[in-house]
Order: sequence, then structure tokens, then C-alpha cells
Amino acid sequence: MPAGYRPTPLILSGLVLMIAAIALWGLAPSLDLALLAAFRIDAASALLPAIRGATLLGGLALLAPFALVVAGGLALHGDRRRALWLLLTVATGRLAVEAAKLACARGRPPLAGRLDDVSSYSFPSAHATGTLLVWLAIAMLFERRRHLLLPLAFAMAAMIGWTRLALGVHWPGDVIGGFGLALVWAGLAERWLPPPRPSLSRA
Repeated sequence: MPAGYRPTPLILSGLVLMIAAIALWGLAPSLDLALLAAFRIDAASALLPAIRGATLLGGLALLAPFALVVAGGLALHGDRRRALWLLLTVATGRLAVEAAKLACARGRPPLAGRLDDVSSYSFPSAHATGTLLVWLAIAMLFERRRHLLLPLAFAMAAMIGWTRLALGVHWPGDVIGGFGLALVWAGLAERWLPPPRPSLSRA
């Protein structure tokens, strides 16, 4: 960790969300269940195909190529250090999710209520974490467009988080914890974000 490091608002807010998620899981499981029931859609809902399609936007199969395209664009413009930063941020963030899943080993919501196939542990939501982390990292890279990219990051994350609840494959605490982990990881990664090349900073 760099000398003189102080937690950023991203890290602090992420820690608050992670603590809230763990408290919801451990201290208020009935509330977690009630919130899940409120968000989950019926299997006969006409929205089900659209929600199943939308949730794919938060999966690794689409987020990883998206990050690769952005990193490739940066590299082609001679900004290889920031391209590498993006790839490392996304990759290590995913490893952090998988480590957290194994450490917490939380089971998924009841099988009868799930409307999508899942096999991994539940906490935290990889879709929620990955979506917010990737979009936040991109917003950090393109500072002049951050006023547009930050709202988009949170809107995309909220939409993906909702689809995971609507499909009944995650507890609400999983999604909240995923958002928290993404904020913490983005805040940590920001400390090592290389400055843009002068030509790019004036673009």
C-alpha cells in the first residue's frame, strides 16, 4: 500500500455496504428472505425472457470482452499502462469475488424459486460486483466523461443486481455485498491508476 494511504470515500462506502450485507445475512435472515420474495418475479411472468437476457450483461462472458475491447483501444492509442491497469483491476476483482465466495460458502436461495441455472456459492454476487467494478474502472480512465460514465455505472449495476433478485438466484445481501466489494476494489485500484498520456488528457 502506498505511503500515507487513507481510505477513499469509495472504500469507506463499500465497507459500509459489505458490513450491512453481512448483518442482513447473519442478523436478519427473515428480512433477507422477505426482500427476496418482494423482488422475485413469477415463473409465468412475461418479463422473464427479457430479464434473462438483461442479466447476461453482467456476466463474465460479456464483461471480460468489453474490458478487453476498452483496454485494446487504450493500447492502440499508446496508453498501455492504463490498458494493463484496467485488465488487472477487472481480473483481480474477479479473483476477489471467487475468494469471498469460497470463504463465505453461502448457499443460494431455495431451488424451487430459481429461474436461472447457477452452481457457485451465493455471496457475494459476481454479476453485481463485476458490473459495478468494470464500469467504475472505465469511468476512472475517462475523466472528461466521468459525469456521464459514473451514473451509467451505478444504473447498470442496479439493473443487473435487480435481475439477479428477480430470477431468485441471489439473496439481497449478496447483491449489496457485491456492490460493496466493487466499491472497495475500485477504491484500492484507483491508488495505482497511471496518469493519462498528455495527448489523451487533452482529448
